[in-house]
Amino acid sequence: MKTTKTKLKENQLGLLRHLALYETLDYSSCLWLLDSDKTTNDRKALSYVFRPLTKNNYVSKRKDGAVSILAKGRSLFPDIKPLVTISGNAAGRVRAATVSRVAMFMHAAEVESASSPNETDEACFIPSACWRKIRDGILSTTRFAGMLFIGNHRLAVYDVGNGNMEWQLRAEGSLFYRNHGRSETRATGMLFICDDDKRVEVAERIIRATMWQRKQLIGRSNSHERDRPVQYVRAPIHLKAQYEHVYLTTPVSLSESIGTICDEEDYITRCQGGHEKTYDPAQGDYEAWPYRFFINSTTDLLKYVYFFAAAKSLLVFRMEHPSELNYAIVLPERDFPILNMYPDVSKMDGLEVIKHNEY
Repeated sequence: MKTTKTKLKENQLGLLRHLALYETLDYSSCLWLLDSDKTTNDRKALSYVFRPLTKNNYVSKRKDGAVSILAKGRSLFPDIKPLVTISGNAAGRVRAATVSRVAMFMHAAEVESASSPNETDEACFIPSACWRKIRDGILSTTRFAGMLFIGNHRLAVYDVGNGNMEWQLRAEGSLFYRNHGRSETRATGMLFICDDDKRVEVAERIIRATMWQRKQLIGRSNSHERDRPVQYVRAPIHLKAQYEHVYLTTPVSLSESIGTICDEEDYITRCQGGHEKTYDPAQGDYEAWPYRFFINSTTDLLKYVYFFAAAKSLLVFRMEHPSELNYAIVLPERDFPILNMYPDVSKMDGLEVIKHNEY
């Protein structure tokens, strides 16, 4: 056994170890995982690293690109128990591959997988199949890949790719139900992982879809909690107040994003100083009259919706009434294109824009 392992490179063993946990992964993600330092970016070269695994029957590759571990590959890791079970239908295989892909990104960000948060005191990722055994009331059409436990956060994680996915507004809200299960299993927010080159495009698409229906979506009324599955329809991703936080990141920036999310509350407190907290997310984090401040160091898409909605309401109010109120926003420089998606807001009188870590 040891002799067999020594014949394989560390990145090949890393892929097999991952497949021992998750059974399957799409071929492109296999190459991403094999590119251990994320500098090769050469699919042809990486394919040569992958090829011995199929040639020597460690894994199999289907015509649709799905890669599965075989008995020989699994025998290298006898102590690893799979976290997921793959159903025989195509939809089940695609679903399992998505969860596996997210877990791969988490591992690259030094967040390991577990079947329960009780198994570790460290940050961990719980795949959706395991989480459904822990949390009651989750509707069947939910699209989350799993739960990320970091600090005080329990984030439902989604692989949104280019942002074009089927979204079930009420079904995803079932992760936040207060009347099902223990309060410590209720999600505290969401984490969207999108393609590295689609970050701004995805952010704008989701914000615009939410702003279009913002009176319905970001009101503070209690949502009706359902046990029956909701009708499955294709819809763009849009957000509602029930989600609390919706952080956007990419595979490359995931580790940095996790650190910023963990530091978010302390950073807001440092910015706030002795000023009064607003207690209403729709009106910012705190008030230092005549300014209300939105501190968005984490690319929280829901907070951007709150900011844009508040700013647009103020612009309408100013058309007929004088007002001393102004808004300020703190955000990372990479989010400046998101701020500019509504020119009437980004150019409004009195707006103060502050780059994260310069305040």
